[in-house]
Amino acid sequence: MANEQANAALQDRPIRNNIGDKLDRGPFVASLVRALVAEERDDEGKLVGRWATGYVVGLTGRWGLGKSSVLNLTREKLGTMDRTIVAYFNPWLFKGRDELLVGFFNALRDAMGRSNREEVKSLVGFLDKYWGAISFAGHSIAVAWDFAGGAGTGIFGWKTWAPRIRGFLTPKPSSPDVERRALEQKIEKSKCAVVVLIDELDRVEDAEVREVAQLVKAVGDIRGVSYLVAYDQQRVVEALGRGVGEERRQSGENYLEKIIQHPIPLRPLFQSDTEALLTAALNDHGVRLDEAQTDDQKRIWDHLVGAIETPREVKRLIGGFAVLEASVRGEICAYDVLGYCWILTKSPSVREALAREVDELVSDPNIGGTPDQVRRILDDSTPDVVAILGEAAASQATLLHLLFPRLSREDRENDGDRLSRRRNLVRMLYLGDPPGSLRRNDVEELWGESDISQLAVRLRTLEQQGTLAPILDRLDDLLPALPESGDRTFWVALSRALLRQSDWISGPEQARELADDAANVLYQLARRDPERRPRLQTAIESLVDDGDLILVPWVLRRNLFAHGLTKHTEGQRGGESLGLEETQQLLERELPRYRNAVLDGSALRRVPTVEAMYVVANTNHWDEKLHQAFTSQLDSLHPIATFAALLVPPGYTASRESFAELFDADVVRARIEQLGGDNLDAMNPWVRESLRRMGMILSGRDPHFLHD
Repeated sequence: MANEQANAALQDRPIRNNIGDKLDRGPFVASLVRALVAEERDDEGKLVGRWATGYVVGLTGRWGLGKSSVLNLTREKLGTMDRTIVAYFNPWLFKGRDELLVGFFNALRDAMGRSNREEVKSLVGFLDKYWGAISFAGHSIAVAWDFAGGAGTGIFGWKTWAPRIRGFLTPKPSSPDVERRALEQKIEKSKCAVVVLIDELDRVEDAEVREVAQLVKAVGDIRGVSYLVAYDQQRVVEALGRGVGEERRQSGENYLEKIIQHPIPLRPLFQSDTEALLTAALNDHGVRLDEAQTDDQKRIWDHLVGAIETPREVKRLIGGFAVLEASVRGEICAYDVLGYCWILTKSPSVREALAREVDELVSDPNIGGTPDQVRRILDDSTPDVVAILGEAAASQATLLHLLFPRLSREDRENDGDRLSRRRNLVRMLYLGDPPGSLRRNDVEELWGESDISQLAVRLRTLEQQGTLAPILDRLDDLLPALPESGDRTFWVALSRALLRQSDWISGPEQARELADDAANVLYQLARRDPERRPRLQTAIESLVDDGDLILVPWVLRRNLFAHGLTKHTEGQRGGESLGLEETQQLLERELPRYRNAVLDGSALRRVPTVEAMYVVANTNHWDEKLHQAFTSQLDSLHPIATFAALLVPPGYTASRESFAELFDADVVRARIEQLGGDNLDAMNPWVRESLRRMGMILSGRDPHFLHD
C-alpha cells in the first residue's frame, strides 16, 4: 500500500486513501457521505439499516484540483460502512451510448455482487431484469440487436452478462418501470444504501456528457440510489449547452440543473494547503529544498505558492524540479530552478524564447563596447517582457522579473548562483550541451598547450573577441576527462589573460564575470567529485606560485562560506570543494599575500575582481592599517572610478556599510563630489555611471534615483 501511494504521488495520479491526504479532507468527505447516505438506529443506538438519500450531488472543480482524489477518499470511507454498496463508474473508459449503458450496469452489478450479505447479492437478479427490460424496450438498439443474436456489436461487458439476464426474462418481459419498481422495493427491504460514484465526466466528448446526464436522469433514476458526480462545471455546461456564446452557457446551466440537485464546489487551495503539498511532494521525490534565505528566494517561493491553484500543478512542478535540480545541484540557486520549472510547466514555449534572448536577460550579456551596446546597458527604462519573449511570457511576467532582475532594472549584490548569470542560464537551458558549442578538439587543443605565456596570449585574444565565455561553458563539461597535466598550466595562463592591460578601467569589460565563471568551473570540478580535490590543489599551487589574485581568492572565499568560516556565516553550509582543514590552511597561507596586495595597491590595479579584498574583510582581518592604506589609494579619478566599476557597475549595488568597512566613506565621497570638469565628461558613459552610483551610495541615497 505504501509503495502504491508513493507511485501515485510520483506519477501524478489521484490519491487512493487517506494516507496520501495532505489537505485534511476528512471532514469534507464526511459531509459528502452524510449527503449521500442516511442511517437508521434502534432505541439502543444500534445500526439497523442505511438508506441512500437519493440525491445527485455534484463535486465541481477545475481540472487538477483533486476531484478524483476526493472521490477515492469518499469511496474508501463508504467502503468501511456496513450496509453500503459503492459502485464506481468512469465514463471515460467507454465510447458511445451503448458502451456507457453497459459500463454503468456492470459497475452496479459488480458492486452488489461483492457484498457479503445475501440480501444484497440477491439484488443482482433484480438489476439484471431491469437492465434486460430496458434493452427489450428499445432504450439501447445496439444492445437489443446483440441480445437477439446479431453478428456482434463489440459492446464491452454485455456478452458476459447476457446469458444470465436471459434466464430472468420471460417471452414477454415486463416494462422498465415495472422492473425498476421491483428493484427499488428489493433495495428498500435490504436496508442497504447504494451509492454510485461517477468520475471524470468532464473528460469525455460532448455527446457522451449528454449521454451520461440522460443515463443518470432516466435509466439511473432508481429510488434507493445516490450519486456523486465529479466534473468541471464550465466544461460540462459547455458540453450540455446549445447554440453559441451566452445562449450556450445558459442552456447548458439549465440542463445541468435538471440533473444535479446539489452542486458542491471543491474549495480552492489556501496558502497553507499549497505549502503542505509542496513539502509532501519534495519528500515523495526525496528532494531537499532548504528554507529560503535571501529576499529573492523568499519572493520566488511566495510567488509560486500564490500562483499554484491545483494539487496537479504541484505534482508536475516538483516532478520536473526533481529531475533538473539533481543536474545542477550546488551550482544554480534551487529556488531559481524551481521558478524555471514552473515556467516549463505552465508556459513551455517560453523556454525557446529564453534560449533565443539570453543576452537580453542575463546580468553579464556577451557584449562589447560599441556605443549601442553601452547605451542598452545604461537604459533606465523597464524592458517590455512581451516584446522580448513574446505573448506567451505575459502570464509569467512577474516570475520572469524575479528570475531576471535586469528585466526590472533592479540592482543585485551577488548573483553568482542565480539564473540571471549567463553561465547558469545556458547550463539550465541545455544541461551542458548548448547549440553551437565548441568542438571537443578545440578545447583539448587549448588545454594541451604547455607554453603558459603563449597560451595566455591566445586566451586574451579570445576574451577580446568575445568567445572566451563559450570556451568556459564547454570546459565545464569536459574538464573531468581532460589530462591532469593541464591543471598546472591552463589556469595560470587564464589568470594572466584576465588581467587588464592597463592599471585602470576605461570602459565596459566582462573580465569580472569571466573570472567568476572560470573560478566556478575549477571549483565545481572538486565539489561534484571530492576524489578530484587533488587536481584542484594542483591548480591552486600553480596559481599561487604565479601570484594569482583572481581565481584562488574566489575558490578560497567560496569554501570559507561553505565551512562557516566568515563573519557572515554560522556553521556548515555545505557545497565545499576543499575540506575544512585544507580551507583553514589555505587561508592562513594566503592572508599575508592578500594584505600585502592591498597595501601596495596591486589588489586594485589590473585585477578584474576584488575577491582578495573580500577574503581579508570577510574573515575580520581588514584592520585600521589596511583601511587607511586603501583610503589613500582612492585619491583620484581613475582609481575611484575603477573601484566603482568593479563594485557597482550598472545593474549592481552595495551598501554604504560595506564600503565604509574598506575605506573612509566620507573622505572618498567628498573626493567624488570634487571630481568634474572635462575629465569626467570625457569619461566612458559606463564608467561614469558606475562612479555616480558609488557617489550616490556613499551619500546614503538610492542609485536608482541618481538623476533626480
